[in-house]
Amino acid sequence: MKTSFIILICFLGTASTSMAAKYHDMRNIRQQITQFLYSYPELQRGDDTVIKVNAVDRRLKLATCDELKFNLASGSRLLGKVSVRVICFKPNSWSFYVTSHISRFEEIYIANGSLSRGHIIRASDVYKSRKDLSRLPFGYITDEKSLIGKQMKRHVQAGRILTPSQIRNPIVIKRGELISLKRDSQGFSISMRGTAMSDGAIGDRIRVKNNSSKRIVEGTISQAGVVNIGN
Repeated sequence: MKTSFIILICFLGTASTSMAAKYHDMRNIRQQITQFLYSYPELQRGDDTVIKVNAVDRRLKLATCDELKFNLASGSRLLGKVSVRVICFKPNSWSFYVTSHISRFEEIYIANGSLSRGHIIRASDVYKSRKDLSRLPFGYITDEKSLIGKQMKRHVQAGRILTPSQIRNPIVIKRGELISLKRDSQGFSISMRGTAMSDGAIGDRIRVKNNSSKRIVEGTISQAGVVNIGN
């Protein structure tokens, strides 16, 4: 009787091991996904990047796999909620998705005081603060060169995060202003007087009226008071 009991235990243990061998061990999947995500250069930033991979459903029973591959789901970006596809190629074929969250911390610019519409931003108007970029859906600014000297498009309260949509190049030509129309052609330049039909900054295309011909033309603002109407 005792011998039979020992044999039964050995049989059940062997059966259990055999059953486990039929299914892929999911315990290392989270670590493998983490390593996959950290393989992207933009995420190799030490303490500035935090990746949290959700647990794999323990009820998931998939055949043993010898070759796994990981892909980002279509449309995913390396920030915030990210879906990673786990794919088995051999000896079996299956796939499933695991959700992860990527936090990337960076120094961004904050309004030091209330900034009114039309204000030209100075260094003293802003300060930098470390923020999780995954929690900033409306954008942010990290480069001082793209901020200082720009003009506020709208009022922003003190302590608010500054975004690219809030700033623009300073207005250098105003509607109704008398300006110089310039046309460069074959090594020489022709200038004439005109009137701006709208406000604009350097690089903007605006409509202007040629004061001699009264025609309305379109050109690009090259500097304060000057619109280049091309060849």
